[in-house]
Amino acid sequence: MKYILSVTLLLFTMLGATYAQEEKSAAEFVNEGNDALRAKNYKAALASYEAAINAWDETEDMDAAMIYNTATCARKIDNNEKALKYYAQSKELAYKEDVATFYMGMAYKDMGKDEEMEKVLLGGIEEFPNSKYIGYMKKELGKHYVKQANDFFMNGIAILNTRVDGNREEWDAIKEKAKTEFDQANELADKTLKYDAKNKAALTIKTKIEELMKS
Repeated sequence: MKYILSVTLLLFTMLGATYAQEEKSAAEFVNEGNDALRAKNYKAALASYEAAINAWDETEDMDAAMIYNTATCARKIDNNEKALKYYAQSKELAYKEDVATFYMGMAYKDMGKDEEMEKVLLGGIEEFPNSKYIGYMKKELGKHYVKQANDFFMNGIAILNTRVDGNREEWDAIKEKAKTEFDQANELADKTLKYDAKNKAALTIKTKIEELMKS
């Protein structure tokens, strides 16, 4: 009888512990997340914050700062999909909207979605003209455009290099074909300089194109 009673008490204790764990409040999860974040344990912090989100009372306003911190933890462990998701939510909650926009762009960049990155950053520049992050947004756009400019520039160089002794009479046609690529490169270099006026690569591309087209 004592054995049965002991087993019964043990089962109730285990069930009680499980129930208590399941009943942990959203606030407790947030506190755990904050502790883990301070310790730079971003993976654990992310898990705690997401548990808090899942346990959140739908009748209460969401903690915008926690959502932003959740995004930051996801970014720190290179989980770009979750970073993008939570930074978008942070922006919707009007919390650090400019910073969230910048990091949304960076998440798209890391995911190889350059068109989406460009769209987000251009929107951010227009939406937050006085943000201290405006410089970062412009810098990233400059990198984006100058990379494209360089691709067109190298295409033009490759076309010019098709000239050999046997096709000298075709030089004008080759040069015109290269000019089409150089015009694209020039346009993108100008876009680069619009956002990053001192971009050396863009300035070099424009100078080299001018020299080549004069030769």
